[in-house]
Amino acid sequence: MNAKKNKATGSSFDSWLNDQGEAFKAEIIAGAMKRQFVIKLRGMMKTQGVGINALQKMMGTGPSQMQRLLDPKDVGISLKSIAKLLAVLGAAGQIAVQAKPNKKKVA
Repeated sequence: MNAKKNKATGSSFDSWLNDQGEAFKAEIIAGAMKRQFVIKLRGMMKTQGVGINALQKMMGTGPSQMQRLLDPKDVGISLKSIAKLLAVLGAAGQIAVQAKPNKKKVA
């Protein structure tokens, strides 16, 4: 049998990401964090029966600000805006920083 060799083995997404540079890596991480935030936020809105228009009124803001807050691709929102959003929904939030486990192979 002639088995095909996978050329991509041995590499990981983290190592590829590290090779792309710090600015690119930061953008990817920020995007992932914002997507998770929006997913949880929309779940809370659904659970509480709060629509986008009602949330906009609760926050005292305009449609463009709501669009930025709820857009998973827009990572440029401030911590103050996030805190206000959580407060009007009666939610708590936190920022956590953790070291990644070191994946060195032991010989």
